[in-house]
Amino acid sequence: MLKQLSIHDFTLIAECTIHFGPGFSAITGETGAGKSVLMKALRVACGDKTTATMIRNDAEKAWVEATFEISNNPAIKKLLESLEIDADEELVIHRDILSGGKSRCRINGTLVTQNDLQTLGDALVQMHGQSDQLLLRDVHTQQQMLDNFCGNTETLAEYGESWVLWNKLKTKRATTEENTQTLSEQKEFLSFQFEELTKANLKVGEEEELEEKTAQAARGETQQRFLTELRQIMDGENGLMNQFQMFQGKTRQLAAKISEYEEWNQKITEIIDPLKEIEYSLRKAESHSIINPAEIDKANGRLALIQRLKRKYRTDVPGLIELRDRRQVELASLDNLDADLEELERQIKKAEGELIRLASTLSQSRKAGAGKLDVAVERHLHELGMPKARFKTALDKGELSPTGFDKIEFRIAPNPGEGDKSLRLAVSGGELSRVLLAFKSVMADLDKIPLLVFDEVDSGISGEIGNKIGEALRQIGKYHQVLTITHLHQVASRATGHLAVKKAEIEGRTYSTVQSLSPEERILELSRMLGDAKSVTVQAHAKELLEENYAS
Repeated sequence: MLKQLSIHDFTLIAECTIHFGPGFSAITGETGAGKSVLMKALRVACGDKTTATMIRNDAEKAWVEATFEISNNPAIKKLLESLEIDADEELVIHRDILSGGKSRCRINGTLVTQNDLQTLGDALVQMHGQSDQLLLRDVHTQQQMLDNFCGNTETLAEYGESWVLWNKLKTKRATTEENTQTLSEQKEFLSFQFEELTKANLKVGEEEELEEKTAQAARGETQQRFLTELRQIMDGENGLMNQFQMFQGKTRQLAAKISEYEEWNQKITEIIDPLKEIEYSLRKAESHSIINPAEIDKANGRLALIQRLKRKYRTDVPGLIELRDRRQVELASLDNLDADLEELERQIKKAEGELIRLASTLSQSRKAGAGKLDVAVERHLHELGMPKARFKTALDKGELSPTGFDKIEFRIAPNPGEGDKSLRLAVSGGELSRVLLAFKSVMADLDKIPLLVFDEVDSGISGEIGNKIGEALRQIGKYHQVLTITHLHQVASRATGHLAVKKAEIEGRTYSTVQSLSPEERILELSRMLGDAKSVTVQAHAKELLEENYAS
């Protein structure tokens, strides 16, 4: 229950604190007095969006604070616990509106997001205005009303989960089928790439090893060429060894005939012996530096293959290896797609079977409850000044949808002798208001939301129908706290509490105030609504209205 609403520097309201009691309270005031401002402040406290225009001129910020009694509301306490907020006997919502339109929200002193505040506000307060009357024409709203009456909340939630699963599986199947088609078209191409890269047998670091090997081979060829040339200089037909040996032979002959040349012979011998060692080393080095042309050709061919693949696929060796592995996975996936599709079909059939089972459960519940709802709504419509109205909930089977396979439509015949027509087409605004109240009367003891707010739900209504509207609101007030903005004295006189919104100009500034009326003040306000607040006769009539309603 809303106990108190405090408002500070909020549009036309400079400052006020309003206390609320249980049951049905009426909010009245002349047109433009600021009744909508009061409702807007309550909406802001419950999570509505804020704007900078809500801040009173010359004020730095505005704030609203709503205090709720929640001692007998375990659902609200559980919601607070889920938001990690202390759940006391009272719930205090404080919201600051800052320049620029941003806001700060606190629940029991804990800073929360606007989304969290809105979640809590939706559980605390349900507001109905003329737009809600139009929502009655919406088939989705009609489905929600029927399901609420039938107690289908849990089954509907379970159905919703199954619906999401079923659609996810169907989407996955469509994607898999698309992938199958795409990959099938690419299979030959993928296979060619995979086989080409697999045949290449690439290894990380191989390219560098081959480049080093061919570089060494190039150096070896140069070395062998020089060694061969040196050996030919040394032991060729006219090489150093032959020349020195011929020289040695001549010096030996000369020394045999002339002894003084023996020294020459010895010196040439000292030269030839190191030359023989050099000749031996040359032959040995030349034999060890023999190059295998086949291996070099193989290395060069391997390098050419790697370079060609790199150019073709525009990546390095690690990239080529990654591409090969990716093609292998894609080909394996293609081989597995048929099996995946078969498994998806099995899952879809299973999910669809569960969906149909839940849709059938919902349909049976709706059919069982529709007749009861029709009788209850008709009874309240008769009490609300539509004594011959007939109401019918039409159920037709359609395709599976997010709420089952039932096509639900509320139909009404407002007057005798007329066939029933769709609620979307058949009623006036005033009649639609009474249909809304009829539903709220039926659902009064089923709805768990503690506070219901009706903003000019009696628009387009007058006379005796106003009395019936007021009585309906008073009856709903037995199950809920009810706030109603009204222009009808018939409605206001039936309220257990009465708030008056007034507007005044003080020193060139406009102010709206909200006052909780005493019995005497209620008489004056009802007299104003009757047309003459100063008339003794009218005041007597207003007093009589209040006394009659207190007595009833």
